[in-house]
Amino acid sequence: MQRKKILLITPMLHQGGFERICAMTARLLSDIYEVHIAVFTKKDMFYDVTGIDLIDLKLPAKNGRLGKIGNIIKRTARLRALKKSLGIDISYSFGTTANIANVLSKTKDRTWAGIRGYGALTDSGIGLICRRADMVISCTKAMEADIIQRFAPKACATLYNPCDTAEIERLSCDESAIAPEDAAFIAGHGAVIASMGREDDLKGFWHLIKSFSLVREALPDAGLMIIGDGEYREYRELAKALRIEDAVLFTGVRANPFALLKRADLYALTSETEGFPNALIEAMACRVPCVSVNCMTGPGEILSDDYTKYTDRHQVYEAEYGVLTGIFTGEKNLDAAVITDEEKTFADTVVRLLTDSGRKNAYKERAYKRAGAFGMEAYVEKITKLADAAGGGV
Repeated sequence: MQRKKILLITPMLHQGGFERICAMTARLLSDIYEVHIAVFTKKDMFYDVTGIDLIDLKLPAKNGRLGKIGNIIKRTARLRALKKSLGIDISYSFGTTANIANVLSKTKDRTWAGIRGYGALTDSGIGLICRRADMVISCTKAMEADIIQRFAPKACATLYNPCDTAEIERLSCDESAIAPEDAAFIAGHGAVIASMGREDDLKGFWHLIKSFSLVREALPDAGLMIIGDGEYREYRELAKALRIEDAVLFTGVRANPFALLKRADLYALTSETEGFPNALIEAMACRVPCVSVNCMTGPGEILSDDYTKYTDRHQVYEAEYGVLTGIFTGEKNLDAAVITDEEKTFADTVVRLLTDSGRKNAYKERAYKRAGAFGMEAYVEKITKLADAAGGGV
């Protein structure tokens, strides 16, 4: 019996959010369907897709309006020819540029356009993508509702990012993966707050550091551990200006960050926006209680059974699986003398949870249980239902 043929399309397979989802999807579906991946360029490949048919279209990004238009035309033509030659049933793309090429190259395939970040809803071409795609796949229900209201696509579905919670739990127990300097920091502090993400203004780390300076007033031995790629020079300077530089550790990239997360007492998320914050689920899989701003999108759906109960983004909610706080407003401000009421509220929320062992332990267990809802099996079950309903194959 011929298996359904699926083509996954992404600009690159370098280190990034939707690139990771593309690679993971390919591996998870390769035993069920005939899976191919098309990339615009193999440059800076990070994710391992050994065993998957990988096609390099050799059409990397171009500068200038004419270069971009030319790329759209060339990518569309090559994808259309590829779809015909392979007899593709479903073409699932990730990222705006891949989505545009996918919907414009439609032949007999069903085109799925993956929108994995809320910021993509303001990208040029989003209207075209939503009108032309056979299905728009978002990573949160809130985003799906917004897409339906604003763009009226033919069909829409939510597919939460897959998280290998079993593997994360296994890796979190590997104490040998903790660097000596990280171990010394953890041992030298009482309650340790962790956050994870690359150096990016969207992560709102200046809010976190300012809030943590207030946490230190209540818990003088507390430590803050920020795990992720970046130099963080301006944040190091902010911590120094707040006189907490010895209490803030910037670990950089760690091959096994989960061993560090497991040893944290609380996970904090202070992002201005998210698509679907995988790091939040990863912390939950490590049995770490979470305090997160109720930003668009993701935290509300991850930390509760029904995000529509927590729509006021300026309130603090004791949700089922973690605490949601009000969002941060205003421009980026690295002035140590300026601490907002929102940052004070976040700090107060963190202190209350850290000093209430009963609530903290309850949230640890609830968070761990909730993480399983975003595991690999749940992802495969949902995507195969969508694929089987799309027709094609034999």
